[in-house]
Amino acid sequence: MSHDTRTGRERPGTGTAGAPGRVTASDYSGPGVEAELDPRRTAAGAGHGGPAPGPDGHGEHTTLYTARASSAGGRGGRVTTDDGLLDLEMRAPRELGGPGGAPNPEQLLAAAYATCFHSSLELVAGRGGADTGGASVDAAVALRKRGKSDDYVIGVEVTVRMPRVDRETAGRLAAQAHRHCPYSKALLGSAEVAVRVA
Repeated sequence: MSHDTRTGRERPGTGTAGAPGRVTASDYSGPGVEAELDPRRTAAGAGHGGPAPGPDGHGEHTTLYTARASSAGGRGGRVTTDDGLLDLEMRAPRELGGPGGAPNPEQLLAAAYATCFHSSLELVAGRGGADTGGASVDAAVALRKRGKSDDYVIGVEVTVRMPRVDRETAGRLAAQAHRHCPYSKALLGSAEVAVRVA
């Protein structure tokens, strides 16, 4: 069964609540984030360098968290995060002519996207009272090339499984999660992303 998962910016005659791309509690949340975006908690911080309201009454994006990673040697080197929690040897897969046997950038993106998308799915499902028990999100990230030039693109296929809800509801929730997921927004227009329900 196919579902139209394009965002409001891609589908004519549709829109999303609030300013496009603006992070609000109704757009996205993960553990601890929703509490940070609760107006009752953030009101106390007013006047202390917070974002100034824009012409539409909304402020600029507020940075909630910044992850920092450093690569040495690219696909054949090592990647580390500034807090030391991630320290990985990187190797190109055999499919790309490398030795394999270690993580590669496509695997890291797939893991990150699946995790973030799942958090968005749980948020929209929770607001609708849907049961996410046993739910899972798989992300397949493909590196694609056109012709003989260095014309590379990323293709992503997200597969959502929600065994405790009917297929139509799962498709609707997957489409909502795709509209709200920050990773989906970041890849909009720069990668080919397909979302399906299994």
